[in-house]
Amino acid sequence: MANLRANKIYGTSGPDANGSALFNGTDYLTAANASAFRVNQGSGQDFTIEAWIYTKSIAGVSQNIAGVYHTSGNQRSYLLYLSSTNELKFNYASSGTAGSVSTLNAGTIPINEWVHVAITNDTSATTARLFKNGLLKDDDTGAHTTYYANTSGNFEVGKAFDGYISNLHINRGTCKYTAAFDPYKQPIEVETNTTVLCCNSSTDVLNDDKSNSFAQTASGGVKPTSDMPFSRSDAGVVFDGPIKINSQGHMYFPTGDTSQRGRGRAVSWWGIYDGSGNYTKDVDYFDIQSLGTTTKFGEISDTIGLGAGMSSSTRGIFAGGTKPGVGNMNLLDYITLATTGKAVDFGGVSTMFRYGAGISNETRGLIAGAYQGSGASGTLNTIQYLTIATTGDTLDFGDMVADGGTGVQGMGSCGSSTRGITFGGGTPTTINEMNYITIGTLGNSVDFGDLSAARYLSQGVSSSTRGVCGGGDNSGAVNIIEYITIATTGNATDFGDMMTAREQAGSEGGSNGIRGVFVGGGDWPAGNNTMEYITIASTGNTKDFGDSRTAISAPYGTTTVSDCHGGLS
Repeated sequence: MANLRANKIYGTSGPDANGSALFNGTDYLTAANASAFRVNQGSGQDFTIEAWIYTKSIAGVSQNIAGVYHTSGNQRSYLLYLSSTNELKFNYASSGTAGSVSTLNAGTIPINEWVHVAITNDTSATTARLFKNGLLKDDDTGAHTTYYANTSGNFEVGKAFDGYISNLHINRGTCKYTAAFDPYKQPIEVETNTTVLCCNSSTDVLNDDKSNSFAQTASGGVKPTSDMPFSRSDAGVVFDGPIKINSQGHMYFPTGDTSQRGRGRAVSWWGIYDGSGNYTKDVDYFDIQSLGTTTKFGEISDTIGLGAGMSSSTRGIFAGGTKPGVGNMNLLDYITLATTGKAVDFGGVSTMFRYGAGISNETRGLIAGAYQGSGASGTLNTIQYLTIATTGDTLDFGDMVADGGTGVQGMGSCGSSTRGITFGGGTPTTINEMNYITIGTLGNSVDFGDLSAARYLSQGVSSSTRGVCGGGDNSGAVNIIEYITIATTGNATDFGDMMTAREQAGSEGGSNGIRGVFVGGGDWPAGNNTMEYITIASTGNTKDFGDSRTAISAPYGTTTVSDCHGGLS
């Protein structure tokens, strides 16, 4: 496989942009007050302050990243810092009056992990914004018309900071970010309005690409290092397909990375959109390879939730579910994934249900198990199927063998192009069984292995080779993540933990060949509008992806489909 990379993520304007500064929690860098450090000066000014940081501990004290801070009354000062509990904050005082300080808060920063942080001021919108890993986390709208930095206090970098700071950048005159962005695709280099670019050398901790004169405190504990949030030799454009030869004398390379070469749209059917049990018709979409907030896609035909989802590379199908005051519904709607708009009627389901598990490849969609109602006797062991490219009613595929074939509901699911996997479920007693189905062949499911613990209402994501089961419920929501190799059989292996415990996080589909995204969820009746992601081929804890848009405040029972999940990639 070709794996050639063109290096252009970080700028190389300085003599050595390959490093960071390592701070020991005591020593720090300082520079005499100068206009280069006075952001928002005069009658209001666009600006950007950004850096990559890696903190090694929750210090119990404030860890300062950068700022000009006047300790006597916080007068006309600013400070980008981590609080004593590792919350990313920006404090600023735009008045000379003592105590006139405002704070933006982006929430907790993980330790032992590179994080991009940025604060911007946008005079056109009179808004200051605080970003964490490219996600907008807090803002303040108002006329920020007087400068934050006083003219006497020193500019300080890394005071009480325990960890690494890389590529600290101040741009006075440009608001680089007004909405969510991918920090790995944003160069940090000298620009027209750059006034500071430091902590970017592996050999000189005092280097600044704009020639500001830095010093460090007397003990000299700040060290230059080659540590960065990525390897420069591994940055930029990825040529990650097979090399092809179309004649004896000609060879050509595939171009682009996943976002350029492949697909990456996921669509979520929210169902229940807040903790009060209100249902919505809304469906939203997001780009799996990016980070950020969802965008409205359109609507399904009714206010129904807790259904199943299936998809090919072009079409997504939402099936079943329940409607408040009515019960289970005969919903079977489809959308064209590349467009936006209202769902279209596909047909009907042979048995009305909720809590079914959706499985699909390019050709066929399956609904495994479900809950029909009326207590334990309403738990179904049926498997229904449909041909995604056509329309019509579902047909009988076979039966689930989980729990002796007596029926199972609320399973997680994922798959490859040939095999579908179900995780756990309830009979209604919660079980730890995994089953598999050969999608192209009618028949019953087969035992695959066991999860480490019984749970239901989990979400599955997958590449073409690996399936990952996240979250679920076992007398309360859990944050467990486990994985399997789809083509084999056996018990699940520990992958890591979710940031938040969640149940009914969705259905098969919130993934491409590289990344899996867990959407919505919570612990009923409390929903959760956050999205978390993993790199499927690795192991580790989830990371913050973004949130549902404001109108979807606390979704529960979200079903997600995509044009690139493991059954397709």
